[in-house]
Formats: sequence, C-alpha cells, structure tokens
Amino acid sequence: MSSETTSASDGFTKGSNTYDEAVRHNIAGSDRLIMSLPAGRYPTVLDVGCGTGWTSAAMVRRFGVETLVGVDASEGMLEKFAAKLGEEFPDVTVELRHEDVMEMTVPDGSFDAVICAMALHWFPDKTAAIARMGRALRPGGVMGILTAGRGGEDAWRELLARVDAPSAWTDWFAQNQRDVHEIEADLRVAGLEPVDVWMERRRRHTDPDAFMARTRSVAAHLLGNPPGGFSELDRRIERALHDASGPDGFVYDYCKLYAVARRPAA
Repeated sequence: MSSETTSASDGFTKGSNTYDEAVRHNIAGSDRLIMSLPAGRYPTVLDVGCGTGWTSAAMVRRFGVETLVGVDASEGMLEKFAAKLGEEFPDVTVELRHEDVMEMTVPDGSFDAVICAMALHWFPDKTAAIARMGRALRPGGVMGILTAGRGGEDAWRELLARVDAPSAWTDWFAQNQRDVHEIEADLRVAGLEPVDVWMERRRRHTDPDAFMARTRSVAAHLLGNPPGGFSELDRRIERALHDASGPDGFVYDYCKLYAVARRPAA
C-alpha cells in the first residue's frame, strides 16, 4: 500500500468504533445509490472500500446477493463488518479482504456488480482505481460509485485555513473531490458506459461537537491525536467550530457525487 493509503487506513481503524454513527448521512447516501442501480440480478458483488458493511447490506436487501467480497485497507473496519455477518448476512457467502484497491487480488471479469461508497475520494489515483474496479466486472456488469462532490464544504475548508491547518487538510478538497464531467471521463477511460451521473447538494446544520466527532472518525489520520488524547491541531479546530457556530449550529454545504455505469456486454 502507498504511505498515504496506509495512514488513512490506520485512521479509519482508530475511528471504527464510532464510524457508523458519525457517518449516518453517508449511510443514507449509500441506500440511495443502491436504489439507483438498474433493476436486475446481481448474484456476485464486490464492495471496494466496504468499511463496516452498510453499502453491502443495502445491496443484499435489494438484490438478494449470493456471494459478496468486501475489500478495505482498514483492518478495524473489516473487524466491524465481520461482527455483523452472522446476524445480517446468514444466507450470503461473504469474503472480506484486507487489501488496497490497486492491489486487489480479485480476478478480472468475475462480478455482476462493483460498488464503492464514500471511499473513492481517499484513493490517491482515482482514474486508476476506477479502471481497476471496472476490470472486475463481467460483461454487462454494473458499477455504482458514491464519492465527495466538487463544490461542497467551502465553509469547512475556509475554517481549516483560518486555523492554519496543514496543507494535507486544506489541499484535500481540490485534490480529492470529483465533478460530474470528471468522473464520467474516468468511467470512459475504464471502458465503462455511464448510465446515470449526478450531484446532490445539501445544506447541513450540525452541532459543532457532533461535527468534531465525525471529523475524528473519518480524518483521524490527519488530526494526529495521541492515544487517549487530542492534538493541538484537534483542539484548534474544535474551538474554531464552536466560534463559527450560531443558533443553528455549524452550517455548511456538502456535495455527494453519484455515478452508475455498465461494462459493455460482450
């Protein structure tokens, strides 16, 4: 794994205990992604960046998946996923792999569907990652992606700049967000046919403590918190969130980018 991916995966492992509650909006987004996939039968599914398993769960609930392979670079996330298997997927053959997207050992052309929810923006080379995921699809197979959309989180980005957060924070948005035309181009490079690509923009009013708890779950690798404590950067950000909040909490826009594509039939 690359050093960037490794540090991010370590951070997600640290935040795995509180992850599901912190990202409940992402879980709702995953449900919408799966409901947007074309009707059909998808007995074999690959979930890349599977996390604690909520996107896989939505896929099983809608399509009655028979075999599911979950790939994630975070051992902590996979452990949480594994703990749910007996209760949530008793009739599904499930295999979880601790692998990076670019080093996946899954065979090419072996899945009816590939899903990737709120993970693509953490992959250093997004074009290559989509191409690697696309290779895993059978002819006629479908890919569904949910990722951070370009143009959102300006209030958050500006707050980070005010507290002199390192460039790993402030440059993140330009480097990792995707717009509709960008991800459509990525899909075509991968040899896929875009079916539906769209952006969802929401305005959120969030309690600053809840926003900070979410940040500690999804960006622990950037905060640099020591075991059982908080870094000076963490405390600066926390204070700034409270200063920027009003009666309605911390107000910010967030963009989610959805993409559904198909591998051409042979």
